[in-house]
Amino acid sequence: MSMPSIKKVFSPDVLFLFLISAIVFLPYAIRLTYYLDDWYYIYDGIVAGPNIFHSMFSVDRPIRGYFFDVFFSLFGPYPLTYHLGAYFWRLAAGVGAFWLLNIIWDGNNRINFLISLLFILYPGYSWWVSAIEYQPMAASLALQIFSILFTLLSIQAVEPVLKIFYALVAVITGWTYIALVDYAIGAEVFRFLCIYLLISHNVSERILKRIGFAFRAWIPFSAIPLGFVIWRVFLFEGGRKTTDIEFYDSKFITAPVDYLLKMGSDFYYGILNAGVNAWFKQLYYRLIEVDFGVPALSGILVLLVAAALAWMGYLWMRRDFFGGQGLLQTMPREALLLGFISLSFGVLPVVVFGRSINLGIYSHYGLPVSFAAAILLTGLICYLPSRCLQFVVISGFLVAAALTHSLLGEKTLVLKNSLESFWWQAAWRIPGFRPDSTLVTLYPHGQIVDDDLGLPEAANLIYFPEPREETPVRFLVSIIMPTEKNVEYILMGKQKKKQGYRTHEMVVDYGNIVVLTQPSPFSCVRVIDGNNFIFSERDSNPIRRIFVHSKIENIRMIEDRNPPVFAFGHEPEHGWCYYFEKVDLAVQQSNWAGAVQLGDQALALGLAPADPVEWFPFVQAYAMTENVEKLKNILTQTESSGFFNEQICEVIHRAGSKFSPPAETRDLLEEYSCH
Repeated sequence: MSMPSIKKVFSPDVLFLFLISAIVFLPYAIRLTYYLDDWYYIYDGIVAGPNIFHSMFSVDRPIRGYFFDVFFSLFGPYPLTYHLGAYFWRLAAGVGAFWLLNIIWDGNNRINFLISLLFILYPGYSWWVSAIEYQPMAASLALQIFSILFTLLSIQAVEPVLKIFYALVAVITGWTYIALVDYAIGAEVFRFLCIYLLISHNVSERILKRIGFAFRAWIPFSAIPLGFVIWRVFLFEGGRKTTDIEFYDSKFITAPVDYLLKMGSDFYYGILNAGVNAWFKQLYYRLIEVDFGVPALSGILVLLVAAALAWMGYLWMRRDFFGGQGLLQTMPREALLLGFISLSFGVLPVVVFGRSINLGIYSHYGLPVSFAAAILLTGLICYLPSRCLQFVVISGFLVAAALTHSLLGEKTLVLKNSLESFWWQAAWRIPGFRPDSTLVTLYPHGQIVDDDLGLPEAANLIYFPEPREETPVRFLVSIIMPTEKNVEYILMGKQKKKQGYRTHEMVVDYGNIVVLTQPSPFSCVRVIDGNNFIFSERDSNPIRRIFVHSKIENIRMIEDRNPPVFAFGHEPEHGWCYYFEKVDLAVQQSNWAGAVQLGDQALALGLAPADPVEWFPFVQAYAMTENVEKLKNILTQTESSGFFNEQICEVIHRAGSKFSPPAETRDLLEEYSCH
């Protein structure tokens, strides 16, 4: 047995793996920041330091604590390094896969390249946009590939020292990838099958003898799954039920039939989603989300053209791509069997422990079997009757995968930009918060998180970023979304509820809320004063119901806090929303002169709102200072908005209203608003 030459392993094919994958992923890696749970990793790390990650994962996967400790110590909270890291692991896995395939199917570089490219672009995994939380999953996949690669290199090696060295690298990387992602242990079946194929291609014995040879070659590497299982079952004491083996033993004993039926269903759909649906359903879901507000379709088109040019360049470079290089005769059949068996055994550990593989929030459970899925797909394509048809189908899958990732990246950028804009506006409006207050946030794209929380880490990172020696980390302000359940709790006057996860906790006080709402991407963030507000036509009924409970006194008049650039980007241009927030803040302070000065600046710049409700603090400022000319100018602009005018009329006549203008401007307001 001989190892593939360095020329084959590090051929120009590898350059094209890098080029095509870089075109697809790097434009987003350099622009994305944090996504969903990334925020709590960063906030916990900033407040408590890198050691917090050991406590975070001590209950289930302790090696991740060391992984994040090293990563955070090296790179801190800067998101670019994490996104580049996630891409590096993806590329490394693809290059390792190409090398591995060239060992198994030597002489089939073109097909091995296709499998590796499909693997790198595998569209079933959608959490690459969350590069911090899912960094260990990406690293585990790369280590999994290299562990199996070094297994084959060890079997091939002739020199004892080299054989032992390769074997040690395989075992160490094997233990590491499983320790990072325990449900990836099913890849050990893939390891055995690769050993079997390598031996089968070099001996002409009957199948049973080849299995025997493969088993003997596998024995040293059995230390990987056996070592992990012994540690996990007999030595490690976990504290999280989702990874607790005894917990699932008890579930099976309690209701074995129900457990097996559910496991069978999850197993079937796991194979279907990871091996079949991943290639086209993810694209369908992403295309539906175009209505979500993805604006950069021209950017996606440029990306696809660039990827197509790179693909054409590859075909030109390898002009024998569809001819002159014969397939190993048994390769398509072996690819089908290797892909399907590995996919099946890779899904099994996931469903045994009560999880499932879908194309949404659980898409990461399919990542360890993505290589098997790419091999299976390529095996099927090899059975198509003509090379021209193979080319069309392969190109179609590559375009679909690239488009899937591009649409996901664009959607995530929309959310990222929206979130950054929201909190910059909030920071302009809010100098500080009283600790233990609860914010109710309505983001312009609705509920952008998976539960009823509203990213409390964002507010705490702005207003309470100071390091503290405490575990768990306490979020000094909590944030909830205006879900039906939370609205009911607020209306009922339900007081407090402690919530926490891993290494942080907070107290949600339903009786001490501040409402922050941005009902559309074209609106500004409004901080609601429960005693001085009007509604926007865009405000939903649930959010309107709790306006009166919003306690503006929870906003502290202290030195302004600017959001950190590494998390929220650079300060936006001072347009209409900047002046709206500053005028609204001045109105809260009854600083009428300051409000008028800011209002004059905004009007002089020709700025105006997209939502008439945002004229309200300007109306108050000019009315209270008896500036009839400016007030009349605003009222003329809002004359067509009956909804706005009716509320102005109602506010000035409301008993105990904070807005009580002098007689002259009151008469003017009644003339324009009270019909």
